[in-house]
Amino acid sequence: MSEAVLALFALYGLPGVCAILAAGQVGVPLPTSILLMSVGALLADGDLSPASAFFWALAGAIAGDQAGYAAARFGGRRLLDRFVNGALGKDGLARAERLSAKWGGLGIFFSRWLVSPLGPWINLTSGLSRYPWGRFLFWDVVGEALWIAVYLAVGYGFSRSIAGLAELIANLGWLIGAAALTGLLGYLLLRAARNTRARHTDADSRTL
Repeated sequence: MSEAVLALFALYGLPGVCAILAAGQVGVPLPTSILLMSVGALLADGDLSPASAFFWALAGAIAGDQAGYAAARFGGRRLLDRFVNGALGKDGLARAERLSAKWGGLGIFFSRWLVSPLGPWINLTSGLSRYPWGRFLFWDVVGEALWIAVYLAVGYGFSRSIAGLAELIANLGWLIGAAALTGLLGYLLLRAARNTRARHTDADSRTL
């Protein structure tokens, strides 16, 4: 898959990067982070303009996110259920709905780069819940800009060892995501325990 994506980039240049990132943000499983690091490596060689590379990539990522948001907002739950099949898809959608309900705009921001596997699902749940489009666009642009800038910079700085670095970052991405999820679950458990103690204390006071 990585070889095919890089071949498309070699053939079509930055417009190809735009199209690949748009497809990835819609939910097509593509190695978009590896692509961005490869583009960053070419920046180190002076083959591309940094500003052009950044804005082509940003345009593609935002276009994919907006397509998912619009499809869910105007298509509704019935259309979404037609395309979301299997336990894995439904589980991803359910997790995204919980994250959206809990964090709102910050959930959109973090799903662009910290928990990026949830990004396409967050786009759909934001559209389904009719989250204000202006706010969605703001958090989308900020999060995607951070993601793209970081990966282009990483590719630029480590252009000679891009393949090994890609594997390392992929592993770190899962590690960070797992740590974030563990922290969230710990917070929810702590809050539930406090609520339980408060109810017990209130019941005891009424008994007395």
